[in-house]
Amino acid sequence: MKVFSKIKQVLILSLIMVLSLASCKKEVSFEGYIITGTVKGLNEATVKLVEFNFADRGAKPKIIDSTQMTNGAFSFKGIVEYPDRVYIMIGDEFNSEFFLENSAITLDFDTAESNRGRLKANIKGSTLQQVYELQQAKIDSIMNQEKFMPLQAIRPKMEAAYKSKDEAKIKEFQEWRAQFSDLESQKQNERRSFMIQYAKDHPESAVAPWILGFQFSEGRMSKEEMKVIFPIFNGDAKHTAMFKYYEKTYNDLFKNLGVGNTAPDFTLKDVDGKEVSLKGVQAKYKLVDFWASWCVPCRASFPHLKELYKKYGKDGFEVVGIGTADEEEKWRKAIEEDQTPWMHLYDISGNHQWGKVARQYGVPFLPTTFLMDENEKIILRNPKKSELDEKLKELFGY
Repeated sequence: MKVFSKIKQVLILSLIMVLSLASCKKEVSFEGYIITGTVKGLNEATVKLVEFNFADRGAKPKIIDSTQMTNGAFSFKGIVEYPDRVYIMIGDEFNSEFFLENSAITLDFDTAESNRGRLKANIKGSTLQQVYELQQAKIDSIMNQEKFMPLQAIRPKMEAAYKSKDEAKIKEFQEWRAQFSDLESQKQNERRSFMIQYAKDHPESAVAPWILGFQFSEGRMSKEEMKVIFPIFNGDAKHTAMFKYYEKTYNDLFKNLGVGNTAPDFTLKDVDGKEVSLKGVQAKYKLVDFWASWCVPCRASFPHLKELYKKYGKDGFEVVGIGTADEEEKWRKAIEEDQTPWMHLYDISGNHQWGKVARQYGVPFLPTTFLMDENEKIILRNPKKSELDEKLKELFGY
């Protein structure tokens, strides 16, 4: 009896140990992310997770991971050091975005809801995505206030006027639109204030730079505002793709390619295939103008630029037009159509992809212009029309 009792005790202890080990095993969880996704309306495709790179618009996308979707389902497993918003490519046709963080995330797509290939995902398991969507909803509520409803009539009238190519109708539309300028400004200022305040209130959140977005840029923020906003970010926010864009923008504007800096030399081919370097352009003052055939504001600036070129060109003012993010044939055609008499160089690139020199100059948008002296010292960066006029009048004395 005693022997049987001891055997029983040993068996019970062994069972307890096995169960304890099994229990411990269950408690060990994966510390990274597990993504499970479905795509309604598509059975097979290669699915890629891709990092955003706004700091270098000509760089090839960096693929985080890729997998093959079968029967409309796919999955990923991995670990990220810092959470961030990422791009997901589904085959060659569809894409979307979401916040990638170390958690169990489900993504459900429906190709029937595609907007030119862009899919809206039903996302679960990403806390940051929920925060982002909540803030976007608040921004939408600002933009959709009843007092701004009259502005909805602008776009269809604008499209109709410009599509007609009738100068009288275009002028009539512009005069009609002028009555809404204050209301348009109010709408944008309320939206802008919300985005800036969110960044100030949540400087360590990975969501904050994505809510502020490209509001942090030349032309949308004053230099003084940028100097205040840039240093506030900390923690996860500083490891996002959007903040890397902020960093590049800030350094270009205030350290590398701002007023007082020397512009880097480059060599490009002109319309005749001849190589031209920036240093080789003999002029007292040079206006380097990055543009593209598809850029409406670029080409709209040319008539006034022609006036300045006619006025100061004989005394040493040169315009160096650099076509970038454009197809060469379209670039050449635009030069012919606009009859722009200055020097034109082509920055080899694909449509909407910055060329090598545009990337070297950290071009944030088109048009981007730099006024410099004969030694390539930058005098003005992206001046307004009035600023350029005043500076040239000062430099040439008339």
